Amino acid sequence: MGLFDKFKKKSEPVKEKRNSEWQEIYERNKEKFRCKIDLESYFTEKKIGKMEVDILDIGEVNLPTGKIIACDPLVELGEEKTYLQKTPIGKFSVKIAVVLSKDYGNRYACVKVEFNKNKPVVYELAITGNAKKMEEAEEDEFYGFCVDAGMGCIADKKSQYEYSNYWNKLEKEGADNPYDDIFEELLAESFKKFPKYQRDMGDWANFIIPDTDLNILIFASGWGDGYYPCYFGYDEKGELCGFYIHFIDIEKEYE
Repeated sequence: MGLFDKFKKKSEPVKEKRNSEWQEIYERNKEKFRCKIDLESYFTEKKIGKMEVDILDIGEVNLPTGKIIACDPLVELGEEKTYLQKTPIGKFSVKIAVVLSKDYGNRYACVKVEFNKNKPVVYELAITGNAKKMEEAEEDEFYGFCVDAGMGCIADKKSQYEYSNYWNKLEKEGADNPYDDIFEELLAESFKKFPKYQRDMGDWANFIIPDTDLNILIFASGWGDGYYPCYFGYDEKGELCGFYIHFIDIEKEYE
């Protein structure tokens, strides 16, 4: 079950106070939101349950502020909130765990931003500070982001800002929607260059914002539209190893 609330703009002092309050609430409740699945196994095992799994390396994402965003790039990219948890600063490898299936097609089960090679021992739910009724939520519930156009993405806060400026410019020039005016051609080109585990219209792409060194990685979202959780994986010393978008519970959903 997914829980999701849309972003509402607040002044910076109010935002910082609210984020601090949500962090305290989350700390009291985080154990019940931890992912019980070893998400890293999606990237190390050849088979999960009954299904074969393979890995796509789709390049690097630039995270210059450490404030990471995951959302539907065709709907929420301009206004999605960053997660309260922060990442290291730099450029990091992004990989996709792909479930191989003739019956259901090859599906993207999990996306990972890799910060180091350490093995996570705990996966903490990523939160934005917009969650409601966290105290009342059950252990089988989660907070995630909404997908309405069948795509997800990973970006930095600075990339979000530059993307918004770029899109505003395109709108003034007559652009209608991000898919038609930015992503459709980009996805088609990605398929031509990297056809493995992509359909002919393209299932992932690396969008480099013009006149910047910033980028946004976009990709198909598991089964399509829905609500999807994200997790931060930490090793036994508490060091952040990776950021994960969990689209498909492979063992459960392919039974």
